[in-house]
Amino acid sequence: MKSRKIRSFGVISKDSDNTARKTALNIAKTLHNSGFNIKLISPLTSTYPSISIDDKNLDVDCIISVGGDGTILKASRLLSKQIPILGIHKGGRGILTELKPKDLPILIDQINDNNYFIDRRKRISVSSKSNKQIKSLNEVYVERSEKLRAITYEINLDRTVIKNRMDGLIVSTPTGSTGHSMSLGSSMLSEDLPALLITPIAPISRVPPIAIPVSDFSIIAHSDTKIIIDGQVEFNVPSMEKILINTKVPDTLFIRFSDSTLRQLTSLGF
Repeated sequence: MKSRKIRSFGVISKDSDNTARKTALNIAKTLHNSGFNIKLISPLTSTYPSISIDDKNLDVDCIISVGGDGTILKASRLLSKQIPILGIHKGGRGILTELKPKDLPILIDQINDNNYFIDRRKRISVSSKSNKQIKSLNEVYVERSEKLRAITYEINLDRTVIKNRMDGLIVSTPTGSTGHSMSLGSSMLSEDLPALLITPIAPISRVPPIAIPVSDFSIIAHSDTKIIIDGQVEFNVPSMEKILINTKVPDTLFIRFSDSTLRQLTSLGF
């Protein structure tokens, strides 16, 4: 799906990475010299205006993320507005990125010609009575706090309850299905599939990974549990406190220069 003309960019770079920072500033300068309005996303600073990623007054047409997948995941989680992200790979795996720094002339030409597509990616969020809602583009990782034995988890789906002892479980979006769950041997979901993937971790009764339609559900752990969101944020949930998985979260938008499918599988070398 094509979108409106882009005339302004917010530029963010990988935290604590001086190489990514220098690359981001060079990109900002090149884009500025090409006639685009530039704002830098703090802590990135220079002579251009600087603003926070979660500022509701962030007024740009596109976010350029310079780094790897972690930088994109952070931007997706913290953005207070639905602004499309264009990833430029500089460090990290870069599965979600679109270009490399050397491809900047391609970016400028394609944007000037309005020749790009919007790639919409499903997100979820997780919360509990004692923890506020946090958004996730990739995955919600639920693991036991006590390492000595497996604990009982109840997965309360629309009309079904799955109850089993296991070390934990992963709830993945299609985007996140090529992450931690795939490293555990689970299948991947096509990026445009309206589904979620539940991957049990070391279940006693060998419960398989389960793909479900996009819908809200809850998890109850019979012991204290730790929740990790996109490998970046974590919180603890007391025993028997309901963990809520909410699917009514605005999509993350990406700028793409082709409308091909199974991008992440291609990025992984397949």
